[in-house]
Amino acid sequence: MRFIKWIVVFLGVVAFATSVAALCRACDRRVVESECSEVYRRYKDRDNLSVAFVKDYRIGDSITVDVTTITAKDSVSWEQLLREMNVKEGTIETNHRLVREGLNPATTFLSLKGHPEIRRSVDTMSQFDLCFFAYREKCIFIFDVETETQSDVIANTKRKEHLTKKYIDNE
Repeated sequence: MRFIKWIVVFLGVVAFATSVAALCRACDRRVVESECSEVYRRYKDRDNLSVAFVKDYRIGDSITVDVTTITAKDSVSWEQLLREMNVKEGTIETNHRLVREGLNPATTFLSLKGHPEIRRSVDTMSQFDLCFFAYREKCIFIFDVETETQSDVIANTKRKEHLTKKYIDNE
């Protein structure tokens, strides 16, 4: 009797996993490169970086935005990327120390649309991107935002999500 129960559970798990895989495959939406962000196209061919573009990334119930992620494959590439993004040396050192101490530092700022290396304020431009730097993950998220309100919601959501992550390793 126990054996049959385990077989039924096993078959149920397999059926569920197969259904999820089929659903993911059916929902797979490919984006042609011309629809990707300028930032994606600029960084995609670099061997030391992993670059991705997500169209219509959902934030909460009512916001969808395009987002480009740039992830460094190692610490040297990460520091090089931070310098390319005009992050100050003191900020790089401080965040490197915080990661070593087991913390999960992050930074957000606004940049010129398509140029995360050029910081701007809402007062000085009408089109901008929201950049979110996750130092432990060695990743930059560049959100293609439309309004200051949208930027604030995304920044707050991303900060909460980032701060609640648990890390096992202590790099």
